[in-house]
Amino acid sequence: MGADWSGKRHQFDTTAPQGPYTLTQSAVLGIRSLHDDIEYEGALRRLTPSYETAFIADFDISLSDKGLRDFAADQAKLASRQIVLHQQNLKAMTRKLVEQIAVYGFSPPDDKDPLAAALKMADKTWWIGRLRQLQAQYHDTISRDLGFVSKKCDSYSGYNTVLLHRAQQERSKTYLQNTELRNSKGDVISLSEIAQHNISNPEIRNAEFMVRIKGFEHVSQIYGHTAQFITLTTPSRFHCTLSSGAKNPKFDGSTVADGQKWLKSQWALIRAKLHRKGISPYGFRIVEPHHDGTPHWHMLLFTAPQHVKPLNRVIRQYVLSESERGSEKYRVKIELIDSAKGSAVGYIAKYVSKNLDGKHIDTDLDGKPAIESAERITSWARTWNIRQFQQIGGPSVTVWRELRKLKPEVGQTAALADARTAADSGDWAAFVIAMGGIDRPRKEQLLTSYREYNELVDTNTGEITFDDLTRHGAKKVPPLKGLRMADIVIVTRTERWTPVPVGSCARNTALQEPYEHGAVRC
Repeated sequence: MGADWSGKRHQFDTTAPQGPYTLTQSAVLGIRSLHDDIEYEGALRRLTPSYETAFIADFDISLSDKGLRDFAADQAKLASRQIVLHQQNLKAMTRKLVEQIAVYGFSPPDDKDPLAAALKMADKTWWIGRLRQLQAQYHDTISRDLGFVSKKCDSYSGYNTVLLHRAQQERSKTYLQNTELRNSKGDVISLSEIAQHNISNPEIRNAEFMVRIKGFEHVSQIYGHTAQFITLTTPSRFHCTLSSGAKNPKFDGSTVADGQKWLKSQWALIRAKLHRKGISPYGFRIVEPHHDGTPHWHMLLFTAPQHVKPLNRVIRQYVLSESERGSEKYRVKIELIDSAKGSAVGYIAKYVSKNLDGKHIDTDLDGKPAIESAERITSWARTWNIRQFQQIGGPSVTVWRELRKLKPEVGQTAALADARTAADSGDWAAFVIAMGGIDRPRKEQLLTSYREYNELVDTNTGEITFDDLTRHGAKKVPPLKGLRMADIVIVTRTERWTPVPVGSCARNTALQEPYEHGAVRC
């Protein structure tokens, strides 16, 4: 989790020694080169507040990634000392560690085992992840506060936010290229190749998402349900910049995270009330930023015709709970989809593409290149840990994906065969029906995912234990193994793959044996 800045706009330590604020200065240079209409000296003057608050406690926000990693290592060492000093008093140890991380706005790990949480806070990797997120969120917030994120400048996310996201992508790419997966048989698969053939690839993710949207639309036609396209946004106090590029006088200093939190809390209230009324809409939600980075939601929802009006009343009740001038017009937009004029897929397809990779469309709604906009939106979402796409209702997509790994076998029940065939052929509507229909609760559906811990066998004693703890001693989430149908377990993942550095099996390339999916056998 990143720092919680709610209500803490610019409340950072300004007494720490000031160093070269390289990232912010690079932002100015980038803005100067990209936007000649912005006066350079004026940009520097506007950056003065961010320069004066370039430290959070003793953490220099302008550090390079190497400097950040060194700082993380120092913090991990300090935490390790606290563990050694207070090893006989777990409460005192926890208190000291929480005090250390609270300086940077971090929350402690939510592990149930306090010792595991303490060991995690003394881990350099834990610190690196949180400091990188803190750095990116701080830079994006400063860019928004200074008016650099707007329709008239850099839409959706700040210049530095994009730079930091690109750097993270390069680190991820390097890791994938230098890592392989190996199983007990000696089979080796390139991790980068795997990433190109699963939902990590935006094109594959886009295709799967569109299949599911089209499937839900078909389901709605089968049931005679009504489709609506709904847009929800936050009150004006969350918006830092007007569409004209001028500062919003109603802006109260809220961050992107504050806006997303407000939308999520209102939706939780909406879902709870709909549940009490027996109304269960299904469909999809897409989160994207306004031009100034403030989040808003697009939802494609299907529901029974008699539930349309009550559904809309409940949505308006909670989203309009903070009344202000223009809220009725701008806060909630609901459009009934007439199948005679266009499909539900057509309504949402452009938003899916815009938020993934920008392909298949030329420009966004503001006339900017869609591929550039997609990068900025993705940078925004990763910086603020925002889940861009979420299914509402319906069966589990995890079950769908595992069924696609399952081969037809003799002895499969008719119900299982129907579900497997639907998933394998990419027919989401048939899959929904095979799982028990759109109104069937998850726990009552035909199939659920099955998880269990891996066994560890001591080759000397023959003793069997389970790989159920992380390296910090916390309880792991059991890995996905397959599917469960009533009391029957269907294993879809028969091999256990371990990440290893490229070439670590020291194989002779002249003797490599070709294997399926691009793997080789050492």
